[in-house]
Amino acid sequence: MDSASAATPASNNTSQLPPNAAAASKLALDSAMAAVSNGAAPKAGLSGRSQQSANGSASAENDTTAAASTTSTGKSAAGDESKEEGELSNDSGVDVDDAVAKNRAASASDMRTVFEDPENFNVKHPLASRWTLWFDNPSQRGMANMRGSKDSWGEDLNKVVDVDSVEEFWGLYHNIIPPSQLPAKANYYLFKEPIKPMWEDPANAKGGKWSVQFPREKSKSQIDNIWLYTMLSAIGETLDTPFPSGTPRALADGPEDELISGVLLAARPNFYRVAIWTRRSDQETEEIGRRLMDIGKNFKVNVLGLKLDEKVSSNYGTEIEFQSHTESEKKRGKKTVI
Repeated sequence: MDSASAATPASNNTSQLPPNAAAASKLALDSAMAAVSNGAAPKAGLSGRSQQSANGSASAENDTTAAASTTSTGKSAAGDESKEEGELSNDSGVDVDDAVAKNRAASASDMRTVFEDPENFNVKHPLASRWTLWFDNPSQRGMANMRGSKDSWGEDLNKVVDVDSVEEFWGLYHNIIPPSQLPAKANYYLFKEPIKPMWEDPANAKGGKWSVQFPREKSKSQIDNIWLYTMLSAIGETLDTPFPSGTPRALADGPEDELISGVLLAARPNFYRVAIWTRRSDQETEEIGRRLMDIGKNFKVNVLGLKLDEKVSSNYGTEIEFQSHTESEKKRGKKTVI
């Protein structure tokens, strides 16, 4: 996907986000913007031209320093003992500090963020993880099977695009069909790479999901924002944080220490379902159980905008509930409700 597809400024979309959802993408922006302000380009996300500019500046700086060293050495060899070893002679006509400063300024001036130039920006703000959007529409499976091209659920999955920056996410968001316009039985999945949105994936085999259902007709005007807030909380890594502080957890040592594997939206004839998939279930340890509960609370309060003790079944199709994938295969599997 062309990163320029993110032409619509993100500020148009974040103005009405819940505080934690807005902070989701802001965390990634802050560090990158700080780097730009200091004249250092973020390594992830430089376009070819900007990368060349940065490399060119470094090369110019090295050349200037080398020239300074040569000049100093030559002067010393000529017998000018009035200057200390390594000091640049004014006779060279080169002000090293000034040259380096100009090179850095030129490099920084060539950097354009999406806020400065929505059409031709060349600096991206990296996300903490790379995410993949998947789509399927099983309602078309019958015709596909008749053609002999698809014969299993997994083959209905279509990989749409990978995103690893704030700009790419907004470019994706503005170029896909919103949930309110999806046909019945269609599904969106936004999962961390390389996890596939299926129980059989090793990352999901021992996991579960938080989910809630919304009556289709009643929630049609709200479902697009609900799905957006859910995705932002996922890519901003704010779901798996202690509730209610929202203080980010220490960086995971590896994927196996992360709990969130992805989020999904399912469109059905009578309802929409939004779910958060986790790598592990509440049947394992006390710590995992506590973190899973925090995910559910963050989802309820910071994404859906509900009170923690509020009963939601009167307005929604179901309460917000957690169930392991193993339990969901049973007719009356164990559920945890918040």
